[in-house]
Amino acid sequence: ALACLFFAAKAHMALTLCDGSPATVLIVGSGPRARSLQMFEKMHALGVRTVVVDTPSSWVADLEQAGIIHKHVALPGVATDSQDAELACRIVEAVQDASIGEIHGVYNAYNKYLLISSLVGEFFGVITNSYDAVKQCVFKHKTRACLISAGLESWRSCSITTTTEMEEAAALMQYPAVLKPAKGSGSCGVVRVDSSEEALAEFAKLKQLSWARSDDVVFILEEYVDGPEFGVELVMQAGEVVFHSIMDAAKQTSGAYFQGTGRSCPSNESLAVQMMVVSHCITSVKALGLTTGVIDIDVRHSQFGPRIIEINARMGGGSVATMHQLMYAMDLVEVHLKTILGISVAGLARSAPAALESCFEAGWVMSPHSGDVKDMGPFVKSLELMFQSHPNVVSIVPLVDDGASVTGYREAALPSSLIQVVTRASTKDVAMECLNMILCAAEERLAEVVPVFVLEEE
Repeated sequence: ALACLFFAAKAHMALTLCDGSPATVLIVGSGPRARSLQMFEKMHALGVRTVVVDTPSSWVADLEQAGIIHKHVALPGVATDSQDAELACRIVEAVQDASIGEIHGVYNAYNKYLLISSLVGEFFGVITNSYDAVKQCVFKHKTRACLISAGLESWRSCSITTTTEMEEAAALMQYPAVLKPAKGSGSCGVVRVDSSEEALAEFAKLKQLSWARSDDVVFILEEYVDGPEFGVELVMQAGEVVFHSIMDAAKQTSGAYFQGTGRSCPSNESLAVQMMVVSHCITSVKALGLTTGVIDIDVRHSQFGPRIIEINARMGGGSVATMHQLMYAMDLVEVHLKTILGISVAGLARSAPAALESCFEAGWVMSPHSGDVKDMGPFVKSLELMFQSHPNVVSIVPLVDDGASVTGYREAALPSSLIQVVTRASTKDVAMECLNMILCAAEERLAEVVPVFVLEEE
């Protein structure tokens, strides 16, 4: 039968303060409902008083009515204002005006609000990664400069803001190369270029986009690093790494765009390569000044050794939490909460895989065309029924809600992920075969989820 991930049903030990009272944790931004609801439900199950700052129309208002979160603090403009000290002050004032009481932790959940969350955390005096450290992660050219200056990496990389700078950098670059915004998420705006002419053409295209027109937007042009890619999760407390995991990361790179397509656990690479990659990641996060929480890292092992793609001062998204629950019986949301509340997680250093004889595969169904999502619930339910008797299927879950606007790969753009599928088997090949079977079945019927609208001729 289709296995259920028992996150909601699992009995949690309540996270309380020394005096036994519940901890109050602040989150800036609710994120998409399909991706965030489970996180809020976990925090509720742990007895945390969750306070969410978001727009007045945010869907989390329903969670307050249901008692899943403690308070929705409505703040107009929080979703559109720039991430700066002024917005952080507005958030702090709104929380204080809401008479929440003492804030014991600020949970960093989403790329968009990482900088703001660190500033707010510093104001409230809670355990947090410093604003300066988070800034070095959020802006990838700062990440690169820090690692190169620490002697950890050495490759050709240029920071660019103007067309003139791009022309100079393109002429000096070794190809193939990668052009990407210094600040962003989800591989948005990241393209591979194979010549200086292509680099200039792609830069011109990017500069036409609304978010890239300002001369303040920094881009990076750097050498393309080939080799196997990994997703590494580190758990840090008081500046030390107390746990690490490594997964193989599949990424589509045959075309211009870079798009994650899946993850495998455990890694299929040699133990020597895995330990070299993890060691490099640990040294890198310390060089950046990170000290706290679950840290997500994308890294490749090139012919010159490990090379960091990006470091995120937050828990990894997508299948990361699911994989850790399955492989290590570890709830990363609970672990991250403990680190920001000062509850010891030193015992994680002894953590070993709970599913020694299993291989897990996760993959995503991408939208083939752009449009608005409809009937996602019935669509996922039909897939579950189709494979309910298959012994290797772990979960099939939606990643977007009805009404969401998605981008399709047929429009030559970075596609939106619609569904996540996780499979389990005794070997990687069997788990992958099952995964591909479900993904193909879903892709054959995607017109049900993202309808294709054809304009009638007049």
